[in-house]
Amino acid sequence: MKNLFFLVSLITSTSMLTAQERLPLKGKLKCDLDDLEGIYVINKATEATVTTTRGGYFTISAKINDTIIFSAVNIIAKNIVLEEADVKSELLIVPVDKYVHELDELVIIDYSYINAESLGLVPIGQKQYTPGERRVYTATNGVDGIFNAISGRTKMLKKANETAKKEALMEKINYIYTEEELITKFHIPKEYLKGFVFYLVEDANFARALKSKNYTMSRFLMSGLSNKYLELIKNEK
Repeated sequence: MKNLFFLVSLITSTSMLTAQERLPLKGKLKCDLDDLEGIYVINKATEATVTTTRGGYFTISAKINDTIIFSAVNIIAKNIVLEEADVKSELLIVPVDKYVHELDELVIIDYSYINAESLGLVPIGQKQYTPGERRVYTATNGVDGIFNAISGRTKMLKKANETAKKEALMEKINYIYTEEELITKFHIPKEYLKGFVFYLVEDANFARALKSKNYTMSRFLMSGLSNKYLELIKNEK
């Protein structure tokens, strides 16, 4: 009888200890996607962050009642609260849905009847040049140079637009943490602070979370990205 009581007490104590301690949780994402590598797996309780390997596999320290978040640009973000069966499983299978960006309805209209003559831009019956003749004409009349100038300006404007978008995202980081908090919380050296902010907005998952004003997700992603950034600094020294 005493031995039975001891055995029951030992099993109960072991179960309680398992519930209190965080152990490596092995899992695999299941989704209709060819590439499941690089998806963020975040333990909300500890802010620990890992990314999935090829095939969607991951290992993260966790315990019962921990909330695990899965996020990436190609899947719909998902949260799960771990139960005892999840923690004890040899491999936790987590189904996720792929993110599909739906385009507005595309309406195709036949504009083939519209040409330079119908618009009155050139006289009716004017000589039509072959593609080869047009290339010679544009080359001899300097049109290519004008086009190249316009093309270069277009590229410059696109680059400026992308820079403006990134600067807007960088400003939004101030809604989450001040410069002092970034230094103290993530241990980023002050001289590397601007580089860290730029590093954050270059990450597609972080940029997406910030654009959607999901500041909770942004904070979790910052935790993992800060560790990677510190490693980069360390390797440069």
